Amino acid sequence: MKIPIKKPIIVRVDNVGAIFMAENISATAKTKHVDMRLKFINLYIEDGVIKIVFVKGGNNKSDPLTKNVNIETNNCWSMSSKQLAN
Repeated sequence: MKIPIKKPIIVRVDNVGAIFMAENISATAKTKHVDMRLKFINLYIEDGVIKIVFVKGGNNKSDPLTKNVNIETNNCWSMSSKQLAN
């Protein structure tokens, strides 16, 4: 499809533990099941394809898509059709 992509792709994460695991290859008994996935992510980070950035939970625009949030949080990130068109 040859769609141009601006690199690095910014991945905003609100979990410090997930960021640490993605940036540092270290397998423990508790993380063995995700070991292969982390190696791929780590390679992408090293190659400059993706960049992981910490964002506070209240500022994470994907929270309503990934978590149960209260109505105020949901309304804060909801967009009207006019905003989506712009």
